[in-house]
Amino acid sequence: MKVLHFVNENRLSWANPWVQLLSFLQGKGIENVVLCNPGGTLGSKIESAGIPVVNYKPLVSSLPCLCKRAGGLIEEIKPDLIHTRLSSAAMIGGYWGKKLGIPVISTIDKYSKRKYSRRSDHLVAVSDSVRQWLVNTGHDPETISVIFNPLNCSQYSKDLKVREKFREDHNVREEEFIITGAGRFVEWKGFDVLLNAVCKLPDTIPFRLWLAGDGSELKKLQGIAENDPRLSGKVTFLGFVNDVRPLLWASDIFVLPSREPEPFGLILLEAMSSGLPVIATSAGGPLDMVNKDSGCLVPPGDIRALSKSIEQCMGKKNLQKMGRAALVRSKQFDVKQIGDEYLELYSRFCTK
Repeated sequence: MKVLHFVNENRLSWANPWVQLLSFLQGKGIENVVLCNPGGTLGSKIESAGIPVVNYKPLVSSLPCLCKRAGGLIEEIKPDLIHTRLSSAAMIGGYWGKKLGIPVISTIDKYSKRKYSRRSDHLVAVSDSVRQWLVNTGHDPETISVIFNPLNCSQYSKDLKVREKFREDHNVREEEFIITGAGRFVEWKGFDVLLNAVCKLPDTIPFRLWLAGDGSELKKLQGIAENDPRLSGKVTFLGFVNDVRPLLWASDIFVLPSREPEPFGLILLEAMSSGLPVIATSAGGPLDMVNKDSGCLVPPGDIRALSKSIEQCMGKKNLQKMGRAALVRSKQFDVKQIGDEYLELYSRFCTK
């Protein structure tokens, strides 16, 4: 079976786990070809995994009928199935799939408008929250499956030597708890909520807050940390982190404080795979990942509830118990399991 994976992009924050998924599928006999934009880093990552890449930049993404080169490339590649990711790729792939008689599966990882994926034969929602969104926007529930985003969990097994070195480099005392958050510093991600929540922790708890990322809210967040005496010397902004694993291994608790529903929340899964108890808001993708054993879910924007949950997790017994449970829970999202689910879905649309 030949599958054309179409992504109208050249850089992806989730490129590594996606390439791992493609490699797994290839090992199971799928002949993969990736169609993506030129430039960036995505193409080289895919090629390094031994997967053919065809470069193409749509003329006008919003008008797939004008993207005739896309149709020509699909005819040349002759796939049995087209699998798209991202909205514009779903729009273009769906149009040309219908025109050329090739089934189209579109993975939906955002709360996108119906117009983008209306021509796709089947939709894959990355969470139950995204599935419900698709149903609410008019898609037939029978044409939607839920398949979570994958992660190669084995690559996140905690390295204690790396943990010790990272904490030593940041002058962390043995008794200090490290609370970590990571992501884009934008308003809806709620990092100001996290800053205000740790302010309410008892003075008797020695902690530090590490924030990794960048974005338009950076100066605002730095201002909160600098101007509140309760946070003096306790908050570190680490900037963008290319490999988040050493940071996670050196941490004790991970918090995803989003004000709005996360479509999935890959960083939360990375933290769980690193054996960390996690706290997230009770909306979107985290509802599929976090259970009462592996972490806590709190109402979006609720500073007091978030603070109480952090304090609850800080007990040594809770840290160890919840960390182990988070690690076990993360295995359900391993690339091998998710890959098998995609193989089963592919087989429904193609018997070659």
